[in-house]
Amino acid sequence: MHIGIPIWMLTLALLAGLAAATVLYVRNKKQHYGKALTAILFALRTLIVGLVVLLLFNPLIRQKFSSVETPTIILAHDNSSSIILNKDSAFYKNDYQTQFEAFRKALNADIQVDECLFGEEVRDFEQLDFSDQLTDLSSLLNTLDRRYYKRNVGAVLLFSDGIYNRGFEPELLAENFPYPIHTVVLGDTVSYPDLAIRDVHYNKVVSLGATFPVRVTVTARDMAGQKAQLVLKENGRIIEKRDINIPSNRFSKEIDFMLDAERKGVMQIDLELGGVAGEEQLQNNVRHIFIEVLDQKYKILCVANAPHPDLAALRSVLNDNYEVDFCFGKETLPDFEKYDLIILHQVPSARTDLAALKSQLDRNAKLPVFFILGGETDVQSLSKLQQVFDLRKGAANTMLDVKAHANPSFSTFTMDTKEVEKTAKFPPLAMPHLEISTLKSHDDLLLQEVMGVKSGLPLLSFANDGRKMAFLFGTNVWRWRLFEYYQTKGHAVFDEMFSKSLKYLLLSANDGSAIYAKETYYSNEPVIITAELRNPNNELVTDPDMTIQIENKLTGETYEYTFSKRDHDYELNAGLLPEGLYVYKVQAQMGERKISVSGTFSVVAIGIEAQQLTADIDRMRTLARLTNGNCYTARELQQLFADLHNDSRITSVEHHESRFEDLIHSKWIFFVLIGLAAIEWLLRKMFGSY
Repeated sequence: MHIGIPIWMLTLALLAGLAAATVLYVRNKKQHYGKALTAILFALRTLIVGLVVLLLFNPLIRQKFSSVETPTIILAHDNSSSIILNKDSAFYKNDYQTQFEAFRKALNADIQVDECLFGEEVRDFEQLDFSDQLTDLSSLLNTLDRRYYKRNVGAVLLFSDGIYNRGFEPELLAENFPYPIHTVVLGDTVSYPDLAIRDVHYNKVVSLGATFPVRVTVTARDMAGQKAQLVLKENGRIIEKRDINIPSNRFSKEIDFMLDAERKGVMQIDLELGGVAGEEQLQNNVRHIFIEVLDQKYKILCVANAPHPDLAALRSVLNDNYEVDFCFGKETLPDFEKYDLIILHQVPSARTDLAALKSQLDRNAKLPVFFILGGETDVQSLSKLQQVFDLRKGAANTMLDVKAHANPSFSTFTMDTKEVEKTAKFPPLAMPHLEISTLKSHDDLLLQEVMGVKSGLPLLSFANDGRKMAFLFGTNVWRWRLFEYYQTKGHAVFDEMFSKSLKYLLLSANDGSAIYAKETYYSNEPVIITAELRNPNNELVTDPDMTIQIENKLTGETYEYTFSKRDHDYELNAGLLPEGLYVYKVQAQMGERKISVSGTFSVVAIGIEAQQLTADIDRMRTLARLTNGNCYTARELQQLFADLHNDSRITSVEHHESRFEDLIHSKWIFFVLIGLAAIEWLLRKMFGSY
């Protein structure tokens, strides 16, 4: 403990103590003590009063603390199905399980071990069953780095085949990973000749009469000089065949098909790759996709101050079922009556005919509008076009860098909370200084964060005052899409957030019901649908029973369920459904009013784990090397156990910490004052003063 008290503070406290002692024992003629006793009492009173005065200044003291942290071993095991989709599957289902459990038990007996499983997500260790259909190694390393920040981690034991199909390359994180990673290579490390349909790009919804592309990526390994054939079938009927020449052992090619949407309904497209004898793995040679053909098309008009990459980013989330027109700057506005949605990007601005814009919006009072505010937006004019926000230009004439954070109470439509929270890592948007006041109710999906300070101000907000509206307070959302692709090699969060935003604006007002179902479910996840009912007073109710009929459009099989009632809404868990396209119809009777809502969703088979089955031993060796760890095979667990016990880096760490605390909160100072006062009182009592 170190008491660091300024000299002036000590001087004032001492002078106060001396003054009090002088008044009592020097200037007071009624007190008659000997010189020695007077000196003792004088000193005691000086200390008592001085300490009390010193405490009134509330000085700080620095205390030092020491603690010993024992080492922790992190055991992270891959639970993805690719490990058992090979020739060694019997070993990993039986003998390996026994050996691994023995290793776990021995390790836990000697040291603190934290265990987790990873695949589709990182979670606590439960049952090792190799059931996950995705693998994200980068998410695992990020989670461990965040969860064990500045902890005494002796080593990370990574049991995996090194294959990932979500996230980005784990080697990028391993370069700065703070703990050694000992990798244990699982799966089959032997490379066999293999053909595979690596990826299929297509639109899930197309318009009747449209011609649309299907792009197939075909790969081959160790098949130089061979020939293969790709067959495309529509509803079981062969439409086209393509012969493929494989010139090298590392081969990849994109093949495009053009199809016609001739009939309304569901098109089942089967892609089959074959023609090579002796291929070991055939699961990745077949892919099924489902495309819905609709006799309906939405028309969207983008009115922008000038061309901007934001518009291309938003256009990218729409399929062929949407027709998008653009109007820039001072161009004459087209008739809004022809459109189902208007997007105003930094409009109104100095280049906009405000009178014509306001006239068009007034004539189409129900037409949904998506306002995107930026540096060119005429804020004063924008306030005249809507009655949800009162917007005023801020004091500064510069742009703010505004980041997003999720609003957990958002309820306009459903979004996966974990997915929305990822927007916190997205680059900031550019927003002008604004004073935002609320005039009417709105629901915020994203809120603003400026310079690390989270606020309750809206960033992406929705409202409905007779006209459905959305407000995005900032530009450069195109950076979000690029950043997400850099991080995950995909656009899942961006596409879902803005496609649902646009669909909410496009769908006409319902009869008091809201059905929340995903567009696509994977074959290994339960189909969960939630619903809301509102009475004429717009209050959530759960009194009526709600039923749903789900029909598989391919087989004609139907399923009927009744929703479970919760506190404020309804929920249905239909379990796992077969691959296909489904149409559902939800019904409820609210008094004399009958509610009926229809929709579609698809269930697709997960085949990603079967795309690559040869363990990536090079990646596992690289992860170990970059973190000063070692690489082992699944049959070298005893060697790993011995090396861990001989690793000098796995040891306890002593931590020293200093922190300042208020002196008045220290218990010892109280007992010192009581002790000094008691001694003075006893001396005065013994020698006749009391």
